[in-house]
Amino acid sequence: MDKDILALVGNISTPGFFVVSDIIHESENFPEGIEEFIIQKLRKINEGASARKFAFRSNGWQINFTFFPTDKVVEERYGLMNKMIKERKKIQ
Repeated sequence: MDKDILALVGNISTPGFFVVSDIIHESENFPEGIEEFIIQKLRKINEGASARKFAFRSNGWQINFTFFPTDKVVEERYGLMNKMIKERKKIQ
């Protein structure tokens, strides 16, 4: 089901942004409202919101979506390097 969700997110038009999906909690029921959620958050960003990471919850799922602008370098706080360091600390 993860692949279906990622395919759905990949097919949503997000002009000017690349959206990364991080599945935190899964369920057997398909989450509803992903497209509307992403469009709503994209609208808020375009209206001036500074947040780029949003938590979506539906039918037992939690998916964190991070919006990366396609016209500039990714801010260091959102870089994958930071995520790898956090994961490594959890393992130790």
